[in-house]
Amino acid sequence: VVAVAVLCAWPWISGVLSPPAGAPGAMPDALRTQLNTWVPAVAGALVSVGVAYLAALGIGGLRPLGRRSEWLLLVFAPWLFAGTGVFGVANWQNMRDLGLIDSFLALIPPLLVSVPALFVLTLLCKGLAERDGGDFFGGVFLPSLPMAGILAGGVALVNAHDLLWPLLIAQNAALFTAPVEQFALIGGNGGVAPDAGTTTPLLVVAVALAAVVAAQLLYLDRLAITVNGSPSRATSA
Repeated sequence: VVAVAVLCAWPWISGVLSPPAGAPGAMPDALRTQLNTWVPAVAGALVSVGVAYLAALGIGGLRPLGRRSEWLLLVFAPWLFAGTGVFGVANWQNMRDLGLIDSFLALIPPLLVSVPALFVLTLLCKGLAERDGGDFFGGVFLPSLPMAGILAGGVALVNAHDLLWPLLIAQNAALFTAPVEQFALIGGNGGVAPDAGTTTPLLVVAVALAAVVAAQLLYLDRLAITVNGSPSRATSA
């Protein structure tokens, strides 16, 4: 299994381990590309998951409509699987009206709330609220906070690999993200092969793997899936 995994991942491994090709100024350009990729991605994840978390605490934790509080999620249901493509034109128009076209701020994903994160966090907060009664801070907020962090990390990874929004919003090569830079190299006529490790730098992969292992050992393993209030732990796959 390990040999097959190494064989399949070899293009990426060789791309990460090989020295960067290009002119002497390629290293600052590579750093700028990574900053263009990851800073807006993390900022967008913090905003979208943060808003989703606050809404989940209100719907699932405070439960304003009692047992029918989950019906409030229907307001967000039409946008559950809607991404950049659906709102691309409208968001581009907003950025143009604000004068942010071809700016670093425009690289931040414009979605204000992550609807999938909202659904997951609401159901989690609901279960915690039913389990611990009236202790909102210690019984709902603190236990659900790590899940919000996990989802924010996942959304940041998705944002960093988005190709459509950076293509729409930035035509200046100095604002290219890693996916856009690879796309430009593939579509260009310079004969330069894109670096396989550009969109997945070794540091990001190491941090992501460490976060996944820590989340599994310290948090996810303690979660239980319940049916009709049953406290029995779900059978692991």
